[in-house]
Amino acid sequence: MAFGPPTRALKINVADLPGGEAQWDEMIQEANRVYTGRRHNLFLDNCHSHVAYALNKMQLKSHGINEWDMVKLCFLVFFRARFLSIGGFLQQFLPFVLLCCLIAVPFKIL
Repeated sequence: MAFGPPTRALKINVADLPGGEAQWDEMIQEANRVYTGRRHNLFLDNCHSHVAYALNKMQLKSHGINEWDMVKLCFLVFFRARFLSIGGFLQQFLPFVLLCCLIAVPFKIL
């Protein structure tokens, strides 16, 4: 994990897959093989692309999405995924809140 451990998770029902758990494992391994040789790029080819590739290979239809890409996955995780812990929530949002406070204090907005 490039930025630390995961802070959120989106539950996907493996029973929705035509091939079940075996298909899940096989497609994850295939996605890992493909992405082993690729360079991580924050904007174009990143961890969200890796996951979207695996979900497309699985032909998973979940959360109203049939064709996965990194943008759909990113927004789905942001709006529908659950935090794994209170620490994960703080890790994700505390830096933003502190930055806003640092910007607001000189302008006496608070």
